[in-house]
This record gives sequence, structure tokens and C-alpha cells, in this order.
Amino acid sequence: MSHEKQTVALSSVLAAIFLTGMKIVIGIYTGSLGILSEAAHSALDLGAAVITFFAVKISDKPADINHNYGHGKVESFSALIETLLLLVTCIWIIREAIQKLFFGGTLEISGSGWGIAVMLVSIIVDISRSRALKRAAQKYGSQALEADALHFGTDVWSSSVVIVGLIFVSLGDYLKLPFLHYADPITALGVCGIVIYVSLALGKRTIDVLLDAAPAGMPENIARIAQSVEGIKEVESVRIRPSGPTFFIDLQVGISKNESHRVVHALVENIQQQVQKEYPNSDVTVSTYPISPLEKEDREVYHTVKTIVDRFPKCTNIHNIHVFEISGKKRLAIHLEVKENLSLQESHNLSHEIGNLVQLSFADVEEVSVNFEYVKQQNIVAEDITADSQTLISEIDTLINRVPEKLNCHDVRVYRQGEKLTLFLHCELSGNYGTETIEKISNGISQRIRKLVSNVDDVFIHVEPMS
Repeated sequence: MSHEKQTVALSSVLAAIFLTGMKIVIGIYTGSLGILSEAAHSALDLGAAVITFFAVKISDKPADINHNYGHGKVESFSALIETLLLLVTCIWIIREAIQKLFFGGTLEISGSGWGIAVMLVSIIVDISRSRALKRAAQKYGSQALEADALHFGTDVWSSSVVIVGLIFVSLGDYLKLPFLHYADPITALGVCGIVIYVSLALGKRTIDVLLDAAPAGMPENIARIAQSVEGIKEVESVRIRPSGPTFFIDLQVGISKNESHRVVHALVENIQQQVQKEYPNSDVTVSTYPISPLEKEDREVYHTVKTIVDRFPKCTNIHNIHVFEISGKKRLAIHLEVKENLSLQESHNLSHEIGNLVQLSFADVEEVSVNFEYVKQQNIVAEDITADSQTLISEIDTLINRVPEKLNCHDVRVYRQGEKLTLFLHCELSGNYGTETIEKISNGISQRIRKLVSNVDDVFIHVEPMS
């Protein structure tokens, strides 16, 4: 790869030397500012081609201790230098053209035929080199070769403009119309317009790369690719650092905490393969973090344990449940919050009582460890504003009870603490739903109420069979 890129870059240097020398000789001979401006343009291309050659040579060096991301940005830096050189050249050409147009500079041109012949040869060489450079740039993702291809491609158009100017000059000589000689500096200004336009477009792209700007839409597309891999729960962030033809991509993805190291490693490799399939010139690093997905089995364990714990008034909340499966048997570690400061004997008795009930509820649970955390209860001072909230209650009734034969939420209580509201509802349901479905219905009711009333802090729903 390195040898082919350097060969293409070197051939551009040789082509630029040939074109520059030829245009300088004919430009001086004819006195054409258009040809001389093209000679300056080609001289600039020569400098750019030399820079490109060395940039390609350096950028292909592998990463080392001082350049952890390789040397790819050398290509972007060389492209930026080419852009600046183009703009400097344009300033000189514009100055000379204005001098001839408005301040009496000489407009005499001789040997227009030679000038036209030189520009035709230039167009043939430029087309050939532009195509070769473009193919190599696309094949290897080289920004430096792309910039060089853009230069030679631009030369085709600018040379065409100069030919038009020389034709007008020849017509002026033939028809004895001296004002047509103004076509030469005017075409020189046209060349500058083309060069400035290309330079600004190239400069923006190179500056974006040097400032590590990610290509538009690329982070979102990579996130979609990672999210589509089965087993990936969420994608936290995507960071992209362009460097020459390579994209260094960092992803953070969430994976179930219960997955083994082998599965996590396989998921990471899958993401890397999928991203590199879409972006071949990419170096992908995937960082993982554990998340606790509420799987169906986890929900069943939680709800069963909660039903048991709710029998004991001293327990206020299930802080956490860990399920360990060893040789086909489960071991549960349950962390509970209690509202009383229990003695050692009380903690021991309560732990055994809850543990025994849990074991009776699960045939495959071999051992249960119950740990307590004392949380001092705080009474919330609230104001009952139910009587003054009949309009709100009516809106909630209209919002929720859209299918009265299946759902009937009634006995709505509204309490206020400062600016926040707490709602208590009794909801009747028709049908013998399971705990999981009841939880989904309750959450749906709560979400609809929160959308309706922005200052609702909590919604407590008591669900009962429809009478």
C-alpha cells in the first residue's frame, strides 16, 4: 500500500515539473498573464506535490511511543499548506490582473497559438494525473492524494478558461479590436476565482480533520450499528478522531452485568466487525460497563420477595436483590430497609423467618441471606387539598377512565407539600392480570398523570379487582 501511494505521489511531482517549466517558457514568450498565472498555479502544484509525496511517506509510518495514533494527520497538515499556497498565489495573480485592467499595464500578447497548444497539453496531462490520484485517494482513503487530485482537476478548468482568453486575444489581433486583449487578465481573474473556491472547500475539510471534527452523521450511524448487535442494552457515547485515512472510534456500551467475560468479549468483537464492515479504514475501541436489566425472571423474584417482605411491618423497602446460580441451585442475597433499630437477636429471627418463606416459594433456591439497613423514617407534612382540586380530579378521571368497563380509577386524593403534589388513587381492573401486567398498567397511569400535571411529585396507586 505504502509503495503504491508513494509511486502515484512521485509521478505527480514529475508531471508538475514538466507542466511548470513548459508554461513558464511559453508564458514569457507570449507575454500572456493567463499562461503565467497558470505557470504560477503549476509551480504551486509542484510544491504541493512535493509536500504530498513526503506527507504520504511519513503518514504511512506505524504508531510509535510518541505518536500513539500514528502519523496520519501529516496528510491533513500538508493539505492545509497546499491551501495556503494556493491563496497566496491568487493574491499575486489578482494584483497583476488589476494592474493590467485599470492601471495601464501592457496587454500585448504574441504567439497565442503556442499558448493554446501548451494549455491543451496541460489539460491532457492534468486529466491523466487527476484520475490516477483520485483512484489512489479513494482506494487508500488518503486526504493528501485527494488534495493533489483536486489540484490537477482544477487545472483542467483553469486551463480551459485561459484557452478561451487566448482565443479572444487572437480574434482581437485578427479583427483589429485591441479591447479583446482584456480577455487575458479577465481570464486570469477567472482562474483565481476557481482556485479560491477550491482552496476554501479543501481548507475547511483539512481544518475539520485537524480539529478532530467527526464527519456529519457518522456518530449516529455507528451508534445504530452498535445498538443493533444482540446483547447490547444501550450505547452511552461514540467518539471519532479522524487521522489521515483512518478513523479512531471509541464506543461505550452497556451490557448485562450477568454476562460472562467470554460473552462480553464476543459482543465487543461483533461490534468491531460490524463497524469496520461499514467503515473499513477504522480502528475501533469498545469499552463496556455493566447494567442491571430487569429481565422477566428477575421481576418474578423481586415481586415474590416483595410479597413476602410486605407481611412484616418493620420492613419498609427492598434495597437490592442479588441472585447467584451455582451448579443449578440459586442463592439469594436480599438487602432490606427497616424502620426500627433492631437488636442482634431480632435481626437474626427476622432474617430466618423471611429466608424460610422465600425458600418455600422457590424450589431451586438453596440458601437465602437477608441483611438489614436501618433507615430512620421521616414524616412528610402535607396539606389535603382534595376538596379544592375537583377540576383536576375531573381531568384525571377523563384522562384515565377511557374504557370504563375495564378500568375505573376513583377515590382520588390530592396532597400538597410546598409546590409539589402527591396523588393517591384506587383503581379497579377487570380481568385476572398478573403482577407484571398490573405494574405496567400502574406505570402507564402514573406517566399520563405526570404529563397532565407538571408539578406532581409522586403517584401512589392501589389496584383492586373490579366489583
